Amino acid sequence: MVFPTQGTDGGNAPKIQGRLTPNPLKHIDPIGFLMIFLIHFGWGKPVQIDPSYYKKPYRDELITALAGPASNILLGIAGILIMLIYGKISHQAIGAMLNVPDLVSQFWILFSSINFGLAAFNLIPLPPLDGYRLVKIISSRTGKWMERNMRYIAIGFLVLVVFGPFSDALGSYISWVTSGLFKMFAFPLSQIFY
Repeated sequence: MVFPTQGTDGGNAPKIQGRLTPNPLKHIDPIGFLMIFLIHFGWGKPVQIDPSYYKKPYRDELITALAGPASNILLGIAGILIMLIYGKISHQAIGAMLNVPDLVSQFWILFSSINFGLAAFNLIPLPPLDGYRLVKIISSRTGKWMERNMRYIAIGFLVLVVFGPFSDALGSYISWVTSGLFKMFAFPLSQIFY
């Protein structure tokens, strides 16, 4: 979902395109969706922005770069909260929820894990990911070089992820971040309910 800040600071293209909606059909890229089934790696439609609309370019670019990962982290936290509330209502202990294959609990664990994993993935500093925008903010020189070579970097990254040993390193990084975020939020939040 496109963060509402994008419609106000980065031009009105997301609003015109109907992208300010939680409807997943508006965000599906047909080729990216097909690739999920073919190579287990896909993508959604990119959000068009126009930085000339930014009132405070540095701040607004930072907000734009962090909006996607932040929304994934917030959705992950929401999933944990729903899981904990469900556990409290159904009188399950947190340990049992993480170890016993209860479908409702497992769904929310998976939901949170996927969102934390997406946040980690989107923070990789390669175009067209949000981490690339952060690199542009921190180092405009590196960002400009990456922008000039964006097509080659993206294709190279995709080839390395799908066919190369980089897929193991990427999986380890995403698992590490996902596990860390889950522990960071699940156990402190569980103290509220148990």
